[in-house]
Amino acid sequence: MKHYIEVTLMKSDDISLYELWSRIYTQLHIALAEIKNSDNKVNIGVSFPQYRFTQEKGVGFIGEKLRLFAQSEAELKKLHLNKWFDRLTDYVHIKSISEVPESKITGYSTYRRKQVKTNAQRLARHRAKRGDIGFDEALARYSNVVKTTDLPYIQMLSLSSSDDQDKNRFKLFIEKQSTEKSETQVFSTYGLSSVSSVPEF
Repeated sequence: MKHYIEVTLMKSDDISLYELWSRIYTQLHIALAEIKNSDNKVNIGVSFPQYRFTQEKGVGFIGEKLRLFAQSEAELKKLHLNKWFDRLTDYVHIKSISEVPESKITGYSTYRRKQVKTNAQRLARHRAKRGDIGFDEALARYSNVVKTTDLPYIQMLSLSSSDDQDKNRFKLFIEKQSTEKSETQVFSTYGLSSVSSVPEF
C-alpha cells in the first residue's frame, strides 16, 4: 500500500463520537460498495491508528482517526470521499492523499470483521421465514447459541435488507491482528480483511 488518506473525527457537543463513527462508516461502506468488483471486493483497506483492545479487561477503543490505503493515488481519488462525507464536513477533517512514509512504518496489521451471533430474535425471524418451524421454537433454539464479544465496534444500520422491519442496527465488531506485509490487497466493502494487511506508522 503506497498511498493513504487520513480522516480525523472531531469532537462535538451535538453528536457523540459513537454516533459520528456510525454515520461516517455507513457513508464509507456505501462509497466502497460503489467501486467494488464482481466478487464484492475492493482494493482499499482501512486502519484505525488509535485502536486499542485489552482482552483481559474486555476494554476496547477505536479512536478518532481512520486511514484508507491503496496502491495508487488514482484508486483513492475514485472514492470521492468529500462527496460521501458532504453532510458531515463540520465533524471530520480529511487530509489530502499522501504517500505512505516507508521510513516510519512500525509494522503491519489486519483489521477484520468479527461476526458473532448476538441477536437471538433476528436469527429466529430468519429461521421462521423458511417455514419449517415457528418463531417461538426458533427463538428457543437460538437463545442458547447467542454469543458476545468485547471487541471495539461501530454501530451500523443494515442497508441491504429489503424488509423495513429488518433494517436494524448491528454492531460491526473489528479485530486487529499484527502480521507480516501481505502480497494481496483485497478488502471487503467495509475496508476490512482477514488476509490483507495495512501498514502501521
